[in-house]
Amino acid sequence: MDNQIRETWFEMPVTMQISNIGSEVSRAISWKNKGNEKRKLGFCDKAVEFLELSMEDPKNAHRVEEFRFCVEELLDYFKGDNVYGTTDEMLHKYYDAFI
Repeated sequence: MDNQIRETWFEMPVTMQISNIGSEVSRAISWKNKGNEKRKLGFCDKAVEFLELSMEDPKNAHRVEEFRFCVEELLDYFKGDNVYGTTDEMLHKYYDAFI
């Protein structure tokens, strides 16, 4: 990840970070529902990348486990077998809470 992107990300409050992650998740959901696998996976990957950046951000040290679960849930939902039974609505509800 580019250092400038990392610095800009770390300057954001956590609520803004999660809102940005939520935007990527919403896009992934939208493309999933339209049947576009390539775009769905691309936006999922971007959301995971942003979550990983948030885990590296020192101010989020107390949220690392939550963010790890978010990564696990997104990968399970968009790329796995959805063993957690996650729904579009559940993801929207979680991420929209930070808008």
